[in-house]
Amino acid sequence: MASSAAKVAPASRCERPAPAPAPLWTRNFIAGTFLNFFIAGNYFMLMVVMTAYALTVHQAPAAVAAFCASAFIVGTLFSRFAAAPMMERFGRMPLLVVGCIAEVALSALYLLNEPVGALIGVRLAHGFSYGVCSTTIATVITSVVPPERKGEGIGYFMLSITLGSAIGPFAGIFLANNFGYPVVFAVASVLVALSIPAALLLRPAPSTKVKGSEAAAEAEVKAAADAVAGAVAEAPDEEAREDAAANRDEALAASTRVPSTHLEEKVAAKVEHSPLARFVEAGVLPISVVCGLLFFGYSSLLTFLTPYATEIGLARAASVFFVVYALAMFVTRPFTGRAFDRVGPHPVMVPAFVSFALGMVVLAFAANDWMILGAAALLGFGVGTVQSCGLAMAVRVTSDARLSVANATFYMLLDVGVGVGPILLGIVAPLIGYANLYLCMAVVGALALALFLVVAKTEKGAR
Repeated sequence: MASSAAKVAPASRCERPAPAPAPLWTRNFIAGTFLNFFIAGNYFMLMVVMTAYALTVHQAPAAVAAFCASAFIVGTLFSRFAAAPMMERFGRMPLLVVGCIAEVALSALYLLNEPVGALIGVRLAHGFSYGVCSTTIATVITSVVPPERKGEGIGYFMLSITLGSAIGPFAGIFLANNFGYPVVFAVASVLVALSIPAALLLRPAPSTKVKGSEAAAEAEVKAAADAVAGAVAEAPDEEAREDAAANRDEALAASTRVPSTHLEEKVAAKVEHSPLARFVEAGVLPISVVCGLLFFGYSSLLTFLTPYATEIGLARAASVFFVVYALAMFVTRPFTGRAFDRVGPHPVMVPAFVSFALGMVVLAFAANDWMILGAAALLGFGVGTVQSCGLAMAVRVTSDARLSVANATFYMLLDVGVGVGPILLGIVAPLIGYANLYLCMAVVGALALALFLVVAKTEKGAR
């Protein structure tokens, strides 16, 4: 009996219960998501009224008035280069708190009714502070989301931008039309002020508190790995040695980004040892270029939807276009995020690219309100899914020490797409007309899909 019991004991010891799924809705995740909503709502609320404010209050020329709005994007683009080095130097949490305070101060400056030149300066600085805050909070959140729930977690997190893009413009236009611009600026300041207590509520895990040079961060990880490696040899039995070895492998993996495709490996090899490595995460570039191309097409909605809808007599439907667009994102993102975690990028993102292209075709041939709203739903699903799942692809195998650079690289390419789009498309639109322009944007969506298939065709299953 004793002999048989001895034989059973090792088997029972090997039977380990399946680990419980890591929690997603932690205090860090909730506080960070709300913080992102507050800064996004402030951004969209001010963006939609700034051109009209400069035209009516300052009597600025149309080109100058338009730049008063787009100067914000210029400041944001510059921040993408600076955010990662600033996070390394000062730490993520201190930088986030200071950035939120700067957002409040700069929002309040609009109440001073400064001259146009000073207004442009404030817009540039405000865009820079927004870019730093948005990149930093995205870095913090992507570092605390469990690896096996990256798609789901980032999908929920991105809903904060979706809500901001729906509520912000509506509130800005409503307040400007009924109460005047000072009330818009006051409400925007109060909204972004809520980001400060949200930032103070964040308590990220020790591994997210990266401060100092990347070399120091990697040395810290290596020291931890060496300590664990020493424990492997001294482990009292086989099971303990296996556990220690697994911990060692995880520690070593945390110090390096493992490219998930052969294309990423080629790009990383070219950029890794160049001066660009400080500002750009090479392996993130392929999927970032794909998403940036789609956002180039998306910029046509921001720039030309209103005049196009007015031209075809469907301005009423266009007034709620972005509400339906945001609702489509809000409804589909949680499902697409979970599907991304379970089955990978192809089954989720390919339909999203197709939906974007189809939405542009429907918009180009729109003959009634329902076609406009149907296009909004298709485009909301397409853009929302590509953005959140694209970011999940970019960061899911990025080491914590490089998360700030990876997030900055991804958003930098999105900013380039949205920023360059109005300039180039503004030249093309008068030549071919709005309907043909949206047909061209359907072609852009198809091109983005083709590039995605090239980028992801050698996916190694990094999930």
